Amino acid sequence: MNCKTGRSGRPRPAMAWAAAAAAGVTLLSVPLGPGVAHAASVYPSNAPIVGIAATPDGNGYWQVASDGGVFNFGDAPFYGSMGGQHLNAGVVGMAATPDGKGYWEVASDGGIFAFGDARFYGSMGGQRLNAGVVGMAATPDGKGYWEVASDGGIFSFGDARFYGSMGGQHLNAGVVGMAATPDGNGYWLAAADGGVFAFGDAQFHGSMGGQSLNDPVTGIAAASAGGYWLTAADGGVFSFGNARFMGSMSGKTLSAAVNSIAAMPGGSGYRLTAVDGGVFDFGTATYDGRASYTPPRPTASSIGQKAANLASGWSGLDYHGTGDYWHAFNPPEYWCSDFATYVWQHSGVSVPTYPGVSSFADWARRNGKFSTDTSLLQVGDVVFYAQHVGVVIQVQPNGTVVTADGDFGGTRGTEATFASTSHVKIDSFNPRYGQGAAGPITGIGLIG
Repeated sequence: MNCKTGRSGRPRPAMAWAAAAAAGVTLLSVPLGPGVAHAASVYPSNAPIVGIAATPDGNGYWQVASDGGVFNFGDAPFYGSMGGQHLNAGVVGMAATPDGKGYWEVASDGGIFAFGDARFYGSMGGQRLNAGVVGMAATPDGKGYWEVASDGGIFSFGDARFYGSMGGQHLNAGVVGMAATPDGNGYWLAAADGGVFAFGDAQFHGSMGGQSLNDPVTGIAAASAGGYWLTAADGGVFSFGNARFMGSMSGKTLSAAVNSIAAMPGGSGYRLTAVDGGVFDFGTATYDGRASYTPPRPTASSIGQKAANLASGWSGLDYHGTGDYWHAFNPPEYWCSDFATYVWQHSGVSVPTYPGVSSFADWARRNGKFSTDTSLLQVGDVVFYAQHVGVVIQVQPNGTVVTADGDFGGTRGTEATFASTSHVKIDSFNPRYGQGAAGPITGIGLIG
């Protein structure tokens, strides 16, 4: 990844138009309120965006991609990245140092990469893990950090103390992220079904566990006054404790799933970021630019590439008007499996239309197209979950998989919640440890 635009800093937005335009950078006029707009830079990313972190004053932020590339905006300096370097596993998140003069990247195998004044205190890289790492959090003094895995396991380094975990406990859904308390004497874990688990001096203020969700929860951020926010893949935001609700993207059309949330100082706002690099600001958070990731459109030289090309073309679109191809039990409710079987059908596979995921998976078993080995995934294949299926549109060298998901509802969603989204979004994940965009992977379907 070419991040050279950040190494020597960039002009503030008011000065950026001429310099960035000369460098071939896209600039947008982004409304910030009635009669207010400024220039915002958009930088192409080679890989899906997986996380966001804010500067201490909230006037800038970093985005990190699964290939380790880092994009800096506002007053956030660029201190380096893993973009263009060999990674054993894809990056899944990042955390900034308390003074904003450095940051860490964390990969799904537990590897940690430190930049600026961020020091390396150890990692789980090269160690055996029961489940992949999905996020991290730093201590308030920046002299330590925690890693969290999708099974709820916690790994502490530096002055980060271990206060407990969900490792080895039964979970209804995989853990997707963590947030530390303001004093660093505790932390919260968030699961894809909205469950929240509190440890140390972290207080439990409520959760979405057991509630109906249109999309799975994908991130958590702590409020400085106590409390926390959860965000879901559809941009929904849920506030608990002293965390104030300041808006969300729920109900709005998104081309890609939201996968991370970062809090503003004093709990005065928050930012969401999506797989495609979209940034959504609420409260006092302001927009200074974004990375832009678009899955490459494969050529239709093979059946798998043809399927990936077709699925990619639906990204960001609704498909409820094409009833000739989808036949859910209660039209016009078109489900994820309807979309996936449609893609395979129109790529040359003689698969029936299956509204139900289990029926599609059973067909794949009967026809020798089912496997549990995720290392076999290629473009055009499908990823099966308990109640969801997505079409693979990209497989990266670091193991990250990008899928186009029709009607992406939560793994615990009812028929009504699955039908309510009727929209195709892109998601990214590393299936190395059996977890995907919608929770535990139950198998894969091989198109070839």
